[in-house]
Amino acid sequence: MSWTPARAIAFALPLLAACYSFSGGGGLPSHIKTAYVAPVENETSRFGLSEVLTQELLDAAQARLGLQLAAEAEADAIIRATITRYSDMPTNFEAVEGVGADVFQNRITILARVEIVDATTGDVIWAATSVNGVGEYAPESETENDGTLLALENLVQKIVDGAQSQW
Repeated sequence: MSWTPARAIAFALPLLAACYSFSGGGGLPSHIKTAYVAPVENETSRFGLSEVLTQELLDAAQARLGLQLAAEAEADAIIRATITRYSDMPTNFEAVEGVGADVFQNRITILARVEIVDATTGDVIWAATSVNGVGEYAPESETENDGTLLALENLVQKIVDGAQSQW
């Protein structure tokens, strides 16, 4: 069997591909394997947001960032978030004389301050003062809670994206 350049490349490519891999933890430093998610603080008057966002962050730390959950004293990273604003505003409506308006669509916007800290060094790995999550709902067929859950999911995705952007 003669080794032509094409045959050599065909033989070498699978071997080279086998050596290439991704490590867990997204864009976080390689020593970050565990995380503590602090209970989310809520500076708004909207009840129940902090509990839902805390659970969403716990789930995302494991499923999307590949981290194991740990107690604060044993964690490699600490994730903190504070909800700073909640709004529910109509985005699609029609004025009705003498009544006000027929609202067809509302937009929930949730703003949060977030930081991920390297617990071993105290350095901030990622932080943002106003991460926003948006969720829309149709008042005729959906509830405000539906829009709120969408906004929280969107907010968590932006936090995950921010953490993973630290390549």
